[in-house]
Amino acid sequence: MMHSNYEDILARIAEPPTWYDENGTPRYGPFKPEMCPNIYSDTVVLLRIACQACGQHFDMEMHSDFFSPIKHPKKLHYGDPPVHECAGGGYTMNCDDIAVLEVWHREGAGEWQRRAELEGLMDDPC
Repeated sequence: MMHSNYEDILARIAEPPTWYDENGTPRYGPFKPEMCPNIYSDTVVLLRIACQACGQHFDMEMHSDFFSPIKHPKKLHYGDPPVHECAGGGYTMNCDDIAVLEVWHREGAGEWQRRAELEGLMDDPC
């Protein structure tokens, strides 16, 4: 999915985003599963990806709910990186999925529980 430029946000903040949500929205500060843009999500994952054109790394959030479950985080593919300065600019490039940095799960409206056993390099056998 191609993402919006978010120049109205990025032009006003001098530091680079810490991570991006699944919509490609820049986020600042530490990643927290409760900052997922879908309040109905039961699984939230933070992935590290790289732009296929320039190799720049991005930490990207992905989430699931009842209608779109995440079967196994190491089998996820993010897609287009956020818009950034490179030949493809993030508009037409795909990404290389590098690692699952964090996996969080909850039952219903319960507390988020970290699932560290599901984290690691994307190349690792599942």
